[in-house]
Order: sequence, then structure tokens, then C-alpha cells
Amino acid sequence: MLVAWVKRRDCSDANVITGRQPTHFRHLTRLRETLHKGSAIMQRQWLPILTTALALNAAWPNCAEAQASPTPVQQQSGADQFDMEQIDALLAPIALYPDTLLTQMLIASTFPVEIVEAERWASDPAHKSLKGAALTKALDALDWDPSVKSLIPFPQALSQMNGSLGWTQQLGYAFANQQKDVLNSVQRLRRQAQAQNHLQSTPQQTVRTQAPSDGGSQETIIVEPAQPDVVYVPTYSPSTVYGPWPYPTYPPVEAAPAPAYVAGTALLGGLAFGTGVAISSSLWGWSSPNWNHGNVNVNASRYNNINTNRQHVTSGTWSPSWNRTGGQRPTNLQRPAGGPVGRPVRSTGLPTNSIGRRSVPVAGNLVNRPTPQHPRSSTPANRPNLNPGSRPQPSFQGRPNGAARGQGAGGQRFQPQSGGFQRSGAFGGVGDGDGGRTGAFSQRGAQSRQSANFQRQGGGGRSQGRGGGRGGFHGRR
Repeated sequence: MLVAWVKRRDCSDANVITGRQPTHFRHLTRLRETLHKGSAIMQRQWLPILTTALALNAAWPNCAEAQASPTPVQQQSGADQFDMEQIDALLAPIALYPDTLLTQMLIASTFPVEIVEAERWASDPAHKSLKGAALTKALDALDWDPSVKSLIPFPQALSQMNGSLGWTQQLGYAFANQQKDVLNSVQRLRRQAQAQNHLQSTPQQTVRTQAPSDGGSQETIIVEPAQPDVVYVPTYSPSTVYGPWPYPTYPPVEAAPAPAYVAGTALLGGLAFGTGVAISSSLWGWSSPNWNHGNVNVNASRYNNINTNRQHVTSGTWSPSWNRTGGQRPTNLQRPAGGPVGRPVRSTGLPTNSIGRRSVPVAGNLVNRPTPQHPRSSTPANRPNLNPGSRPQPSFQGRPNGAARGQGAGGQRFQPQSGGFQRSGAFGGVGDGDGGRTGAFSQRGAQSRQSANFQRQGGGGRSQGRGGGRGGFHGRR
């Protein structure tokens, strides 16, 4: 009975929450004290049961630990990161969108659950007719992030994100942990589309460039609505609009909206535009990309007007900790979700064939280019093993005819120089540099051996002028 009573401990006891000793533990203590004071017979009867009960109490899980709320997960400093090829593949479906809409979608991707709720809310017939102030008033009562509320007027964007949740979650993880890499990827993709003549100003949008700043080497491409009060969301096929895709392992993600929002001409390779969306001033224009610093600028006043049911912000730079419980990043931003680009691969920088990469300056000290030296300009001081007297000088005394002049049947003439031998004739100067010097050293060694043979024989060595002989000399060995 005592063992059963111990097992039936109530973990919801208020004493556990307050840290005081639970009631059952005090009962056990009193029982133990009574046994010590009682007779020997009582001790023999109850002591084994009491010992078992105390052992079970020690081994039983601590109720206070079981009831305590879990500690929020902290962002790991070494969080897994996508490499550049994966990020380019993730950004391909939206990199050509207007800047403001792009930043709203990037922030909203960090709230995938709210994206699903917003899509269902917007699909409700009771809400489809809401516009302007009526829409803003209806959204005030909803506990969504301003980025999600701002996408309600853009059913195409909501459909795109809700229909490809794996992509949305990976996009949100990449943006929360690698904002600068994400924005740099957008610029690379825009340059690539522009090089293919698929990104240019139209009656629906304006494409312009900003001069590089902060020591940058490339211009920034800006995409804006052509009209101040109407926004057109482009549709396009990422597999064609950027031209040849250089990463076979990570092809561009095809996260398309519902077919009702896809214009037929988008499949022909360029950008297509459907019906324009009238801008609701209360939901538009509160965010913009800060291309030079790799983050997103936020108009705090306009943001707070939309963020009616959550904590207001004072900073002008968006943070992934905004509108999170306890100011901590949630699980979906701590651990990357599965999706179209797979698990994160530690970034190793831009690959050589990176998309949108025009030219990369390389410092001279990183390239080992041997400086060719012509024999005429060489001096014994800067050429190894060619100091005067370091090798025996050839003797030309007693050599008959062409041999005395150092000319063989091969047609090459070797003339002694202060720094070595110079090859003249039709092929003079060919092969100068490290390879040419190596050949000169080899020929000089052969000449030295042949000279030594002539000296030992008193000049009587055989000289053959047949073609094909090395230098025309063949001494006895």
C-alpha cells in the first residue's frame, strides 16, 4: 500500500511549484521518525517497506522539472548555413519582384504558419471584397506580423508561398540567418536576367541602377512600380529567364503561384504581368532593402500602425527576433526545414561560375606567373649555376670544319656567352623562360661532355655530320 501511495504522487501539488517539500515526503519523514522511536518488532515489519518507498521516491522523476516550462532555444552561433548555390536557387522565383514586395515576402517567409492562415482568410468569400480602409480595419483584429498582413492585397504572392511551403520555410530560414547573402543573391540574379534581356523597364515596372557605394565594385539594380499607386507582380519561369543555369546540383526552384495567377506569356522566357494591384497606403511602403549593408530598412512608425496587437519597435532595421515569444527565434528559424535545396551546405564562397558574376579582380600576388628572361639580358648574378668558372669551358681547338665552329648538321649554332649559350637561327628566342632555360642547361651539359672527350683524345674524336645527331657531335664513351 505504501509503494502504491508513493507512485500516486500528484505532480500538480502547489508545493512542488513553489519549491517546498511535497506532502508525501513529509509523511515519509514522520513515519521514519516514528519507527525509530517504536519497538523492534515494528521496525522489522515496516523498515523494508519504508526502504523500498524511499528508493522509489529517489528514482521517480522530479515533478518540478516535469512541470517547468521549456527554456527558449537560443540561436546557435554556428548555425548551419546554405551555400551560395542553394541561396541562388531559393531566390530565383522572386528575385525580379519589386523591391518593397520582395522584402515583405522575405520577412513573411519567417512566419510560415501565419502565411497558411492568411491564405485561408483571404480565400474566404466574406473577405475577398474588402479593400482600402475596410481591409485595414478587418486586419487590425488579427494577430499576424505586418509582413503577412501586407501580403493580403497580393493573392498571387500568398498563393505562391502557401503552395510551396517547403520552399517558404527554407527561404525564411535563409533570410533570418543570412540576410546579406540573400540580398547579394538577388542582385546576382537580377544581373543575370538583365544580361539575358529579360529584366528591363516596362509600362508596369521601372528598372534602374545605382552607382556602387561603400567601396563596392558593381551597380545595384532597383525594381520599382512604374505607377505610384499600382503594383504589378511579374510571373516568369526561373528555369528560362536567367539563361543557362550554372549549378546542376541546385536548379532554380519553380515555386509558382496558382495557375489562375500565371500569365501564359510567362512561359515564353520573359516576364509577364497580370492585373495590377491598387496600393493600400496603410499596408505598403514600410520596408525596403538596404543593399549596401545587407539588411532591411523599416519605417518603425508605419510598421507599428500595422502591428496593432504586438509589441511596437523602435529600431529602423528589421530583426528576426521581432514578434517572437520572449524575443527569441522560434524552432523553424533554429533548425532548417526540409525543402527543394536539401540540407544546408557550409558556404565556401562564390563558385567560379557563379550566376551573375561578371569579373572578379585577382591580386597579383595570388598568381604565380614566372617572368621570362631573354638570355641576352641575363647576368651570371641572377642565373643559377652559370657563374664564370663554375663549369668547364669548352675547347674548340682541333675541331675540323663545322665542328670547330660549334655547328653540327642539325643547323643550330651555339655560341659561348658570358651567361651561357644562345640558340640562334630561325628558332631563336623560342621557349625562353623556365622551360627554355632548362633546355639550355641540358644542351650545355652535352657540349661540356663532348668537349671533354675531344680533349682526352687530342682532338681526334670522331665527328659525324649526319643529320639527326645531337648538335652534330658523337664522341667516344
